[in-house]
Amino acid sequence: MEKQVKKTFLPQDVAVLAGIFAAGAACFLPGEGWAGLGGTILFCGAMMLPFYHHGYRIEGQKGLFRLKEISLSRENKEEILAYLEGKSDKLDLHPRMQGGTLVDVYYRKKDGLMFARYFDYADFSQRVEYPLVKISQEQFERLSSMEPRK
Repeated sequence: MEKQVKKTFLPQDVAVLAGIFAAGAACFLPGEGWAGLGGTILFCGAMMLPFYHHGYRIEGQKGLFRLKEISLSRENKEEILAYLEGKSDKLDLHPRMQGGTLVDVYYRKKDGLMFARYFDYADFSQRVEYPLVKISQEQFERLSSMEPRK
């Protein structure tokens, strides 16, 4: 069964957006000279609203998760999938290999709960999704260490 992941606002997102809207509204108080700036700040806040989501909800799980995208080599697809599914306990990738695929890791710091999903790209335009699987902190650290350094 595949779990659905939906983007949502974190409390920090709400606080930042509320601060932007409050600053924009406050610019209308001193007088006419500040109204243009206030309008611009409010407009920018309104433009950020649909895109400023840093939280994720996973169907069947309580609480909010954050996302870490890990770019890995496409040539090691089967090895990565076996590692994520727990069929293999080792992952031997060279950190300097070319990328080509993503592993999205949804994590929650307070209890260490993590889920990962492997993404592949067909013709570099269409994302092929694989099922969401629960992973451990050790698996996450190993995957992160395999990511090429920028």
